[in-house]
Formats: sequence, C-alpha cells, structure tokens
Amino acid sequence: MGIVRTGNTGSTNNVKRHFIDTAGLRMHYLQQGTPQKASGSESAGKPVVLIHGFPETSYSWRHQLEALSARHAVFAPDNRGFGQTDKPGARVTRAMLARDIVDFMDALGLEDAAIVGHDWGGIIAFKVAIDYPERVSHLALLDTLCTVWHPGGIHGYWFKAAPYPEEFFARYHRQFIETVIGMGTPALPGPPQSPWSGIGGRASWASADDFEHYAAAFADPASHFHAISYYRDGLPFHIVHSDPKARHGERYEYLDASRVAEMWTCPGGMDKHPLYPNYMDYGPEDRHKTFAKPALWMMSAAGMGRDGDEANTSLPTGNPFVDQFPRYLPNLQVQPIRGGHFFPEENPADTNERLMAFLAG
Repeated sequence: MGIVRTGNTGSTNNVKRHFIDTAGLRMHYLQQGTPQKASGSESAGKPVVLIHGFPETSYSWRHQLEALSARHAVFAPDNRGFGQTDKPGARVTRAMLARDIVDFMDALGLEDAAIVGHDWGGIIAFKVAIDYPERVSHLALLDTLCTVWHPGGIHGYWFKAAPYPEEFFARYHRQFIETVIGMGTPALPGPPQSPWSGIGGRASWASADDFEHYAAAFADPASHFHAISYYRDGLPFHIVHSDPKARHGERYEYLDASRVAEMWTCPGGMDKHPLYPNYMDYGPEDRHKTFAKPALWMMSAAGMGRDGDEANTSLPTGNPFVDQFPRYLPNLQVQPIRGGHFFPEENPADTNERLMAFLAG
C-alpha cells in the first residue's frame, strides 16, 4: 500500500482529504465511508472509485460521496494533471490514465472496485474495465463514451489544432470555467480560436463556491497542458473502413493532429470538410474487446433525445456513437436522467438513486 497523508476537506464533516504515493504519481483524493453490510445480507458493498471529468476535480463528486458512503467505501481521486494530483508534464495516453487508476487501487489495497466515470472520467473508466476486467466489479459511465467520438463534439477537433487551445486557455481560463459550468456568457472568441463562444447560461446547480473552486483549480498552466494532451494525444482519431479482407472486417486510417486541425480550420466551417461525417474512433485496439460484468450508461435525457421520458430505458440505436455501448458492454443497463451534462452536480438526488440501485445489483 502507498503512504497516505490525511487532511480535512472543509466541505463536510465526513469527507476526508488524502494524498497517496502510487507507483507513478502523488495523487490527491477524497474518501468517505467504509464498507457496510446491507440489511438482511452478509455481503458488504464493494468499494467505489469515482473518476471525474474535464474540466473538473474530485470536488465534482461531493454529492455522490455522501450518498454512496452509506454502504460503500468511496474514493474520488483527482486525475493526473488536475486538482492537487501531480502534473508531471508528460504526454498522456488512455493506457497511462487507466494505469493511474489501477496504481491508485493498488496503493489503497483494493483488489477490485465498482468504477464510476463522468465525461473524461468515463473514458478512463472504460479503459480500466476493458484492460483490467478482474479489477472492476461494476462499470457506470455517466454522460461519456467508450471509443467512438460523435462529430457533434467539435471541441475534440479544436484541441488538436495548435496553438489555438494553448493561447485560449492562457488568456481565458477563468471565463472558460464560467462558460462551461453555466455561470454566464462572457465574451469569448469563436472559431477557429475556440468552440466555446455563446454556449453559457445560468445553471442553478453552480454556486459561487463551485465556480471559485473550478476556476482556481484550472488557473494552473500545468493543468492547461494536461487538458490539451488528454484530447490531443489521448484521443488519436481514426476513420474505420469496412474491409472484408482485414481481420474483423475493418481497417483503420489514423488522422494525425495536423489532419484533424485541417478539418477544424476548413473554410466555411468544419462541417464542410469531407471527413466531417465520420464518427472517429480513438481506440481501435479495443474495438473487439468486451466487458461482460454489469454496466450502466447514464445519459442526460435531453442529450439522448428523451427529455421528459426518463422512464424509457431502452437502448438507442442507429449511429456508431450509440451503437458502441452494447458493442463493448453486453450486460448493459441504460438510464436517461433529467439534467444537462453535469447532472451528478445538477441533479444529485436522481443520480445517486440510480447509482445506488445499480450497485446494489
């Protein structure tokens, strides 16, 4: 086990702040609860590891730590490059980020755990499950994806178009946080300088304290470097071509960052580029693996086209983005949920209820 240094979060009386030395990083994490026996059952709840998304920190799980700790020991680390975890400045890969979580579990002495990931945390959680299935008892993916990128996520192309992200974050990092968490609509440049102009609007879940936490955390230029590397290096875009002569009937065409940047800067807009209709795959090495244990895909109902129809738990079909989930996860449950992309913070009551039911099996 690693060396644990303990502190207090200052947010609640029960959440504890720790640092631990893993095989590769000094990681900061929040922890609450110890495994408790369920009523009428001899089995204790599995430990739960919560992996945050971009541009957040472990703070994003404050509501889930409280709720899940009634039956589970819950751990929420800051990812490499974010919050108070090390920011070593090395180019990242999905395999590296998944290994960070396995090393974190090793340092804590966790043989296996339920893994819950939101946004980029879901990308990491999927990679942990698909590469280390023996370490994962349950997999919950919250408003995230496995390996197939939707062309509507235009920020994934912008991140590969140097030097626009570097220049943008250096100047607008505070306004960026204000925009993405919905605190307002500051004046931001539009394409090609950024994809973030005009997307803001007041969100009821984001308090002034929430904003200040995320703004302060993302003010560090070292976090800018890692955020860009997550997208630029960690998501190597490929076009999938059908090929009956190839193994598994498909072959892959890698697009380096310069080719993706050409798409982003296409005259008239990226949607005019001939490659735009493709659903890019950033993990072709994983396309023929599966994770057979219980899995949950929880998605914003509005994003799933089911706003007001949260009871509809049938699996969407019809494009490579939605089809990726049953491809990889044969034991999959689907749950639309009211709220936007940040629903674990915006709608914690429903999020917690669905997660607890899923983890209870």
